[in-house]
Amino acid sequence: MADEKEPGQEGGGEKILSQSEVDTLLNAVKDGQVDTESAAPASSQAQAYDFRKQRKLVRARLPGLKIIHDRFQRSFRQTMSGLVRKVVAVETLQTEMYRYGEWTSGLPVPSCMSIVRLSPLIGQSIVSLEPTFLYSLIDNIFGGGRAGAEGKRADGDFTTIELKMIQKLIGYFVSDLEKAWSTVFELNFEFVRSETNPEYVSIVAPSDVVIVTDFGISFEDVSSKIQLVMPLFALDPIKQLLSDHTFVEQSQPNPNWKIWITDSLSESKLNLKVDLGEAELSMREVLSLKKGDSIQLDRYVVDPLPLEVEGVEKYLVRMGISSGQQAVQIESLITESGIPGADD
Repeated sequence: MADEKEPGQEGGGEKILSQSEVDTLLNAVKDGQVDTESAAPASSQAQAYDFRKQRKLVRARLPGLKIIHDRFQRSFRQTMSGLVRKVVAVETLQTEMYRYGEWTSGLPVPSCMSIVRLSPLIGQSIVSLEPTFLYSLIDNIFGGGRAGAEGKRADGDFTTIELKMIQKLIGYFVSDLEKAWSTVFELNFEFVRSETNPEYVSIVAPSDVVIVTDFGISFEDVSSKIQLVMPLFALDPIKQLLSDHTFVEQSQPNPNWKIWITDSLSESKLNLKVDLGEAELSMREVLSLKKGDSIQLDRYVVDPLPLEVEGVEKYLVRMGISSGQQAVQIESLITESGIPGADD
């Protein structure tokens, strides 16, 4: 005969409250004898987080980009100064990550967006200009002023000349950008087309992450910015190059390089050649030449002879004999001006 279970007990040794115990507990809670609220620690505070905005500074993750952009801004500053014939200031403002849809949602209509193909990487990038800056730039190049730029229309339609100037400006931009990238990776930028409506430009999905770099540019009373947008996935094959701290350190001038280069050059082998002279003969005279004949050259015996170093005339010498072998004695140095002995 099986043993009867005691009230409040169940198989397995687990404690189960009886009905009377449950009633007693409820009465205690009702009378306030049991504290049912536990205060959260004072130090823990809930903070709002926007999952749509995952901006992260790229400088810490990809330090190589900062070096590339610093080189680019110096080169592009010279290019723009020569283009408008005025002092132009170019600086890197910031480099951040955005969702592509988030970035395009903040663009005005019309915009000036140029699509540039990345080669040999996969994907395309965008160079975004502010239309007001473009109008001011064109007016300055063609002799106008700021007053003419302020009166420009805002319907988003560019004239043929303006489209040509956009393509030319983007050409200057990507050319200097290629030079800045060349020390890290041979990246080529190829202009594809220009658009004024962000809805017509879709280089990646709206949820994909892009790297947006703002370059500030100003001259006289004109101030604007140029944005370079590159998909993050396009840089995946070279991400190690851009995040390698060794590259950052080695990108600075090494004071020992001059010594190493000098030592290496001092051990280089050079070809020397002495030009004894020239003579002009007819075909009949050449065919009649025989052993023992003498050919008169265009130089006298007392004239110094030029000595070439790797094809460049460097010294004036005289023929002689040294230790039983034909030799030359250096008389003077031929300078870049062509005047012998000017640097003696």
